[in-house]
Amino acid sequence: MKVLVLGCGEMGETAIQDLYEFGPFDEIVVGTRSVAHARGVLGRLNGRPVRVSAEEIDVKSEAALAGLMAGSAVVVNCAGPNYQNEVPVARAALRAKVNLVDINDDYETTYEMLALDGEAKAAGIAVLLGLGASPGVNNVLVRAAADQLETVDEIHTAWVMSATDPGGPALSKHLIHSLSGRALTFQDGEMIEVQSFVDGRERIAFPAPVGEQDVFHIGHPEPITLARTFPDIRYADDKATFVPASVNDLIVDLGRLVRESPEPLRVDGRLVDPMEFAAHYLQRRCRGTRVPKDGALRVEVLGQRDGRPRRVVFSTAGRLTQGTGIPAAVGAAMLATGRIESTGVLCPEAAIEAHEFLYELFTRRDVAKLNGWAEDVPQGVSRAAAERVNVRV
Repeated sequence: MKVLVLGCGEMGETAIQDLYEFGPFDEIVVGTRSVAHARGVLGRLNGRPVRVSAEEIDVKSEAALAGLMAGSAVVVNCAGPNYQNEVPVARAALRAKVNLVDINDDYETTYEMLALDGEAKAAGIAVLLGLGASPGVNNVLVRAAADQLETVDEIHTAWVMSATDPGGPALSKHLIHSLSGRALTFQDGEMIEVQSFVDGRERIAFPAPVGEQDVFHIGHPEPITLARTFPDIRYADDKATFVPASVNDLIVDLGRLVRESPEPLRVDGRLVDPMEFAAHYLQRRCRGTRVPKDGALRVEVLGQRDGRPRRVVFSTAGRLTQGTGIPAAVGAAMLATGRIESTGVLCPEAAIEAHEFLYELFTRRDVAKLNGWAEDVPQGVSRAAAERVNVRV
């Protein structure tokens, strides 16, 4: 059984390592622009009888990519940035009729992907959307929390990322493109427009060593898919911050620069693409910081059980880049072995059995320590009650 991994940056490398160590596959193929780097990564794998190889591919070439996908049990897409590559890869998977797992965290692209649901069902394949850390692990934790309730009213997801854990250039481009301006949150049955790293400031306690942090609304897909999966909820949000928090402002400023600079910038006497300049600058500034690499995730779900208001909370700490590639690999193994049977474009919280997934991630792989608790809350308590944003989309 063959798995194809697209992309061999930090997240792709992590997925490859996990698929090799834990996956049910006897062949791993890496499709990448940098074959030499991928072969170096594959050369460090040893101890199991798994065939490994790397092929040069442009993921925007649908016909060539579909040909490379042919014969694979599943494809894992780690080729960013998502706002550029997500949909072309999905269209190639539809053409090849091969299951796909991705780590998409771009909210605009999420709408485009969900629109492919009918085509995916017609092709008889599953496209497992946004199975990284956030979205991904956060969403499955929401499912685990919701399974302990009879009704769900509010869903709050949040994450913290260290500036010294920024991944590669593709992630920097995503941050600047998607987390620097307009974002969406779900309130009272409607999607509401907010501003990333500006609106919704809230202080949340994360596990040690991260601790308490001020988080803000950001342009992630969680509110979109969670409102789709749980149609009766009143509120769903996703909030985040970087450590140090000055990186939030830097992302906002660089995003404004890119949007307001349609023409190439002149830097040191030569013309440079604004996004390429901004992504390189963000990476350089982040790598120059002196903070631990630890990040964190947290979900809080409020609803009813046995007629009483109840809150369920899960949280975990660790590196978010590592926590992005491994969940995608777990999802790929579940798809390839028939543990996810649905077809179409699937959201993690709707398609994945939470207990099995979380066992694979936190027990079998020991990625991080998972914390959780449930408690009754006073009637009328709402995390969302104090915050109302009035701009509807």
